[in-house]
Amino acid sequence: MFNIIPQPNEIIIKSGRSGFFLTEDTTITKVPLIIDEFRDFVKKTFDIRLHREEKNENCIILTYSDGIEDDEGYRIVCEDSVIEIIAKTDCGLFYGLQTLKQMLLQSFGKIPALEINDKPMYKYRGFMIDSGRYCQSVKEIKRFVNLMAMHKLNVFHWHLTEDQGWRVEIKKYPELTKKGQKRSHTNFGFKSYEGFFTQEQIKEVVKYCHDRFIKVIPEFDIPGHTVSAIACYPYLSCFDRNLSVATHWGVKHDILCAGKESTYKFVFDVLDELMELFPDKIIHIGGDEAVKMRWKLCPNCQALMKKEGISSEDVLQNYFMSRVNRYLNEKGYTSMMWNFESEAGTELLDKNIYWNACSLERNKKLVSDELKSGRTIVNSSTFPYYFDFPHGTNSLKKVYEYNPEIDGGHILGVEASLWTEYVKTRNKADYNLFPRIAAFCETAWSQPEDKSYDRFLYSLGEYYDYLNIYHVRYATLKQANPSRLRSDVEKIVFGRRIFHWQGLHNLIDDAKVRKIAEK
Repeated sequence: MFNIIPQPNEIIIKSGRSGFFLTEDTTITKVPLIIDEFRDFVKKTFDIRLHREEKNENCIILTYSDGIEDDEGYRIVCEDSVIEIIAKTDCGLFYGLQTLKQMLLQSFGKIPALEINDKPMYKYRGFMIDSGRYCQSVKEIKRFVNLMAMHKLNVFHWHLTEDQGWRVEIKKYPELTKKGQKRSHTNFGFKSYEGFFTQEQIKEVVKYCHDRFIKVIPEFDIPGHTVSAIACYPYLSCFDRNLSVATHWGVKHDILCAGKESTYKFVFDVLDELMELFPDKIIHIGGDEAVKMRWKLCPNCQALMKKEGISSEDVLQNYFMSRVNRYLNEKGYTSMMWNFESEAGTELLDKNIYWNACSLERNKKLVSDELKSGRTIVNSSTFPYYFDFPHGTNSLKKVYEYNPEIDGGHILGVEASLWTEYVKTRNKADYNLFPRIAAFCETAWSQPEDKSYDRFLYSLGEYYDYLNIYHVRYATLKQANPSRLRSDVEKIVFGRRIFHWQGLHNLIDDAKVRKIAEK
């Protein structure tokens, strides 16, 4: 039996029929783009260049059929020296080829007669990478996209704006990438850091994703996590403060002013350019960790609250997010946001905003109630789907055995996240992501009844062989499932890294703002 990750829904071995053997005479149906990456894999792995021809005595055939109901589903039939991959769409054929790659590798090119029937569990199978703290190169982003496609993930959530750096070119506001992309240093270091993606680079990445059947959702994080924007355009803050791009990690208290019309104009202008760059009709608008201290003191925010009958600053944020959402809706887009904690709940918050449910451990009832009432929800729970956390916190076993369903209804899907405050290099990213992403993708793709942790562990040897072809620097099983002692050490080390003096800085800065407000 083959050890495929993610596990297909059904694998049937056929007795009494001959199978398939990869040779230098093997051909593959002419389907552009879909087969290019597969042919490169075969060449790299077996030193065989597949011929682009129609059916012969030894061939791989790609066939379209409306008999496959799911747009991403596929069937593989192998017998009598022919492998036929049958799907309704190009996407289904592509996923069938991803499965075939693993089968060829494990069998040294010799596959017995069999049939595989497969389709995904969830429509949304996402991966989020933070380019705000550290800005990866286009080449690195494409590498992540390739690895996503291998795991049959289909949504790339791209976090592009942060306190510590603005990473996407906005032509109407050139200071965002002239000044906002650069910080003077990082935490207690001394070197400056900068980087951003031009609009042409963004288009290049989006096309690259689409060629691999991956949608791209950009994140423009508002109203918090916007110090880099305020540093460029001080009028965006409540008190027109002259700030520098943030240098330290942690939550900042300077956020966009919700009481000024100029703030909304800026937000809408940025969204207009993002919609030109990202055509997949969903834009993430953040909504997390927006400290309301400035709004409590701001005459503009307080005046708006009085005018609109808004009872609290938490409700004001709901108003802010809904106003932005409606602007996107008018343009044919859906907005998505993190499910932030708020005493106001969802008062004045539009019901059609998608939620990235990350703080489930603290407000699961609210998320459940929202799911029951019709809100679309993607489970991206911090525990266990934040892969910047050490393996001692979110172990491989925890990732695999976690049930993402939420009481109240069926979720749209799941998403894993890699925040990069402490993930600066590609090797560190690989170590944090793999093999946890394999455990995650089985939850995203495989049916619950087809999952088995013991079978998954047994499959890791072949999975690591697969990753070796792509030069992935993964964690070993011992590292991914650390002992209790090692887990405790990892948690202590990680906890010490995230503890710094930024909290004290916020207290001092808050005192300065209070003096400004009193004048």
